[in-house]
Amino acid sequence: MIKETLEKIMEMGGVKGVEAITKDGLVIEKFFYESETSDVLGAMVAKINKEMEMSIGQSTDSLPIFSTIYTDKHEVLFISKEKFIIVVLAEKNVNLGALIIQIKSIASQLQSQI
Repeated sequence: MIKETLEKIMEMGGVKGVEAITKDGLVIEKFFYESETSDVLGAMVAKINKEMEMSIGQSTDSLPIFSTIYTDKHEVLFISKEKFIIVVLAEKNVNLGALIIQIKSIASQLQSQI
């Protein structure tokens, strides 16, 4: 069920990969065009999320942490819920607003499954 839910994000134009990871960076489920990218990205986001939670407080179901990292080539978006993190790698030309709405919706759906 997690796999099918994450596939909805992959259907959006400009998305290069999506993964659900634990707070420690372990992969729960992933879809990436370049598989080696996902492991490094997941570990990086887990580290950034941990630093954010230490600074601003731990994320909860009602108040998740949502962040976007802008790079020269890609956008990295992630949402941190109480038990997991969803990470999305997208091209610069992605419809960011629609993608953010989709990520938030998927995260809420997965909350009961993880």
